[in-house]
Amino acid sequence: MKPNYPILAIATAAQAAFAVAMWLWLVEARPQNVVNQFWGHFGPASLLVLLGMVALIERGGPVAMGTKEAWLAIAGGGIYILADTFIMHPPWGVFDGAGKAEQEHVTIMAMVLMLGVSALAMLRKFGDRAHLSVHFAVAVLVVSMVFLSHMQPTMAGTSVHSATVVFLVLCAALRVLRRTFEYGIALIVTGWIFYSSQMGFAGFVQMKGYSPGAWIALWAMFGFASATIFTLLAPPLTDEDD
Repeated sequence: MKPNYPILAIATAAQAAFAVAMWLWLVEARPQNVVNQFWGHFGPASLLVLLGMVALIERGGPVAMGTKEAWLAIAGGGIYILADTFIMHPPWGVFDGAGKAEQEHVTIMAMVLMLGVSALAMLRKFGDRAHLSVHFAVAVLVVSMVFLSHMQPTMAGTSVHSATVVFLVLCAALRVLRRTFEYGIALIVTGWIFYSSQMGFAGFVQMKGYSPGAWIALWAMFGFASATIFTLLAPPLTDEDD
């Protein structure tokens, strides 16, 4: 049984619109660096949510799921690098001088792109015997190391980036344990939490004097709502999927 792709597309677009609407509502000051941060977080967060959605709805086995994940990684990494190079930081992005944060963003997404290429190569050579969990686990370790030096101007930004790392570690553990459905839910929640870590939101939390912990919980709630929608639209699980 296949999911209803038109309904799935509408649900995905509606969630993206909600995320954008929250930013437009809460982030009043929008200098160019804050706008760049929006796109720099919206893209990777969307990638995490889409990867989670694939884990929830795919019923074609590990090769089909891995192939979709790989192409998403290639597309997400490639689009991010092209956007940073020619739109966000023209004319040549990191190739024409860049701050440390931009260097970290672009190199992480370049790693994601190559992760996708490597996963495709392994799938074509080894099929369902390819162990792609190691790709995700190593990528999470790299992101964790980068985030240790990814300095944030606010406590909220630091707290939410740290929470993102913790959730990614959980995702990696679930992937290694082959708990695909739970992995998908955790990825979706992680994507929403990471989206909330951008400078505009972090500045809002600090300006209002809100709790960074409560902010994390709020966006985790949105993440669980998102995962619930995708779960309701997913085909039934079979004994092979369990």
